Amino acid sequence: MYLVPLSTLPSIQGLESAVERNNSPQQQEAGNHSFANIMQEAIETLRQTQETAAADSYDLAMGDIGSLHNMMINSAMEATAVETAVQLTSRAVSAYKEIMQMQI
Repeated sequence: MYLVPLSTLPSIQGLESAVERNNSPQQQEAGNHSFANIMQEAIETLRQTQETAAADSYDLAMGDIGSLHNMMINSAMEATAVETAVQLTSRAVSAYKEIMQMQI
């Protein structure tokens, strides 16, 4: 078994810049889904759905029931957004733990 010495490996920054030069703008947009972007979108969606559900709850408590089915839909969307954010967070933590347990 042959081990490659670490000193001869190219740096990650050099590889990233080479990949960026070879990608067209369409490929960059399609591949621009980093974990940070996905997490930010999930948190923003969660914030928006929580605001909507809170406004619906307030309207329901005040007796201003416009459409009950829309309130239920907004409540289900909030529950889904919470579950998505929790799952993303737990997967990130488990991936971090797994990386930290790797032998160097």
